[in-house]
Amino acid sequence: MSRSIERIKETWDERARDDQLQGTYVTMADRNQRRLEIDEALRYIPPGKLVLDVGCGNGYSTAIFAKQAEVILAIDYSEAMIERAKREYGAIPNITFEVQDILKPLPYVEKHFDVAVAQRCLINLATWENQQKAIEHIARVIKPGGYFVMQEGTRQGREGLNQLRVKMGLPRMPDVEFNSDLDETTLWPFLERHFEIVEIRRYGLYDLIARVVHPLLVAPAQPDYEAKINDVARRVAAANDAAGEVSRWFTAFLRVRPSSA
Repeated sequence: MSRSIERIKETWDERARDDQLQGTYVTMADRNQRRLEIDEALRYIPPGKLVLDVGCGNGYSTAIFAKQAEVILAIDYSEAMIERAKREYGAIPNITFEVQDILKPLPYVEKHFDVAVAQRCLINLATWENQQKAIEHIARVIKPGGYFVMQEGTRQGREGLNQLRVKMGLPRMPDVEFNSDLDETTLWPFLERHFEIVEIRRYGLYDLIARVVHPLLVAPAQPDYEAKINDVARRVAAANDAAGEVSRWFTAFLRVRPSSA
């Protein structure tokens, strides 16, 4: 069950202040999954574009996007995350970090950005009502014909993966307390009000190898995110998006419709 927005924010504030966590590990333990997400997002960030990074966390992905984009505005509702992002990546000249609440209309000119990116941001908004509101606020500030790169978790994919794990004698993956995975039966029709769905990428081969095969190989020991097999899983999933029914998450490449704002 998801927690309140306030408690979710406190969780991210606490992680931002934990100096033992560095780089990608501030917001995500699985470095190979994070690299896969970043590489996928970069496909829709052409050089010389104005980018909005929604839910930027400590700025780890933002700093990589900045190598390709002309200018990036990176926002997060966690003051502590933005403080850390400024400390670690604030010297990069084409990035601006700001505290903003995506549940409120963003204080930017409509149809302003060429691309917006959200990596596991919407699943931290507690309810479908909040997630819809955030999507609408994002759509409003993207130029017609611009792109929204949406990388989020899905209930159907997580359930498919868990069913496979159980069949193989593994326990179900525990729910993440502060995540509210998206329901694809309502998500895609809602998105089509604002966007043309250009491409959907799933990463079932990554989850099949990293979350099923890897645990079976090392049992009863715990799998290590840094193990070589997870690097192999990343490269396989980047080359082929088969086994989508067991993919916990997706990347949707969405083009803004002219009438969306």
